[in-house]
Amino acid sequence: MAYVLHAAPDRVAAYAADPDNAPRWYANIESVRLQTPPPASVGSRLDFVAHFMGRRLAYTYEIVELLPGQRLVMRTAQGPFPMETTYTWRPHDIGTLIARHAPS
Repeated sequence: MAYVLHAAPDRVAAYAADPDNAPRWYANIESVRLQTPPPASVGSRLDFVAHFMGRRLAYTYEIVELLPGQRLVMRTAQGPFPMETTYTWRPHDIGTLIARHAPS
């Protein structure tokens, strides 16, 4: 799925890559808590609580790739099933946020 946002890609990427903002822009995320000291970077672990298909899910993601302004990849380090989430940002007219969610 792709979202076209009318903002500069670096601004969109900075906002979306900040774990504190996830509950504000992602409707299924209830909370995020860093297990490791900020700022989020490769190796950081984040505890997520989400609601999906009527169920409450608690899981820990680990950031495995971070290219500021370009790409963020997180994988479950602990949770009910394996997940990987990749966010990529690139210019498209004004700004584009592309979010892909796929099982690992």
